[in-house]
Amino acid sequence: FQNNIRHLPKDALLECLLGLIDVIGNVNDTNNFMEWILNTFGQGIAKYFMLPSNLKSWAYPLELMSKDWIAGAGSISVLDIKRVLKNVIYGQDEIGWGANSNFKFPLYGGTGGLFNKFIPYIKEHLSFGKEVVEVDAERKLLRLSDGGETHYDIVINTMPLDQLVFKMIPREDFLIKAAKSLKHNGVYSVGIGIEKPCPSNKCWMYFPEDNCHFYRSTYFSNYSPHNVPKSQLQHSLMCETSYSEHKLEDSGTIIDKTIEGLINTKLLDKADVKLIATAYLIQADYAYPVPSLTRDKALSVIQPYLEENGILSRGRFGAWKYELSSMDQSIMQGVESIDQILGVDSR
Repeated sequence: FQNNIRHLPKDALLECLLGLIDVIGNVNDTNNFMEWILNTFGQGIAKYFMLPSNLKSWAYPLELMSKDWIAGAGSISVLDIKRVLKNVIYGQDEIGWGANSNFKFPLYGGTGGLFNKFIPYIKEHLSFGKEVVEVDAERKLLRLSDGGETHYDIVINTMPLDQLVFKMIPREDFLIKAAKSLKHNGVYSVGIGIEKPCPSNKCWMYFPEDNCHFYRSTYFSNYSPHNVPKSQLQHSLMCETSYSEHKLEDSGTIIDKTIEGLINTKLLDKADVKLIATAYLIQADYAYPVPSLTRDKALSVIQPYLEENGILSRGRFGAWKYELSSMDQSIMQGVESIDQILGVDSR
């Protein structure tokens, strides 16, 4: 949005440019994410995109979020006012910014297709359908939901960090307190399959507007022609709606609200509703680890304790750092964990 404000109506464009001019020279002495947005982009871009978009996606008060994660995430483009003015005057678009401007995706099997390739090499060591219900840190013992137990030397954990702490014995009050201060949101992902050729070559789009519940919609059929049964005749949309105690959503109505939002945003025509062949809902209670103001203090308490007890907690929710939780970063955390165990320098 901020890289291509030239496409806005003139009144909104002027508001965004004046807002950017107002914050030139700000030293960004800010205390939270909301202040950082206002002091970095000005009132216009904050009003039209940054504030409503982030409120919809995080489902968490922005003034209670830290700004310290932003530099590490690399997911927010900070503007150069001279470049913005040049693009506006010459009518140029910024289309190459960001790690996602080009990306690879499995031809078959969706995201799971990537990980299924590993299975032949490790299948003899995989065990499914057994939840870890208790972690005895003193005896280095895992108790499982089927009544079984298994000893460990070192654990690499990827379950949500707070849930791991709640399952540990002995129950240390200072750990429980730290874990309870970790914040997260959930996401409803609604998949819509439509008996109609895809009308767009886009991948995904963000929606700060209040005429739809979802914050992002993806033409998932554009990732691979094999993501729908008949690629020339059908397309699919994946729409994500975040929720939390600060932003409640109803699982019973979210599919209907998603379809209504698709019509409101003109991703579907009203006539397309009768062409919907399938609608599917996935609920992820743990979707994004929120970089709250309390997060880093909690991690500084929990992670050293775990490592002292032979537990390396990694991945999106194992490490609880959004800025280091993309798929490739999580995979590299696994590589680095093995190198750490083996005493290998992975730098």
